[in-house]
Amino acid sequence: MSDNIKEQSATTGGTTDENELAMRAMTGDTAAFSELAGKYTEPLRLYIQSICANATDAEDICQESLRKAYMSVCQYNPEYQFKTWIFSIARNTAIDHLRRRNNFSTVKLAESDEPPVEVPETESSPEDNMIDDQSYDLFIRSIAALPDRYRRIAELRLLHDYAYQEIADELSMPLNTVRTRIRRAKAMLEKMMRK
Repeated sequence: MSDNIKEQSATTGGTTDENELAMRAMTGDTAAFSELAGKYTEPLRLYIQSICANATDAEDICQESLRKAYMSVCQYNPEYQFKTWIFSIARNTAIDHLRRRNNFSTVKLAESDEPPVEVPETESSPEDNMIDDQSYDLFIRSIAALPDRYRRIAELRLLHDYAYQEIADELSMPLNTVRTRIRRAKAMLEKMMRK
């Protein structure tokens, strides 16, 4: 591990093995990423199954989420927990999968990216499905209500799961501007969704 990476790890409080593995993965160490993937495969699958009840789909989405994480690990921000980052990718991938299948009734739009402690095995009632549909509709309407400078970025990131660099390329914007606007868009959306 280079001195620069060690220094970054120390300044972000990343003294845990997980943070060190993430930093190594960012530099192209595939063994480090494999170790992280091994640690998170089962928790991710359980989390995804809480969003998408079909076990086969959950397995596919889990593998796709790990692939996306591997492809964009260089964009991971070590200031944040790796766990939060990878669960966010899983959530967005699951939502995209459900949207493609026109099956929004099982989407759970939790405020947290963390996996639930237990996944209850209950059938959704028609009332639950209606509430979930309304939550998703509110989320879409909230994105549409964002100011112009944030709307397109929020759509690309939150609805289409574009990586930060892909958004920067698509909109011909500096990467730091994209990061700032996504952070602000998320804060605005959180406020709108609470009202």
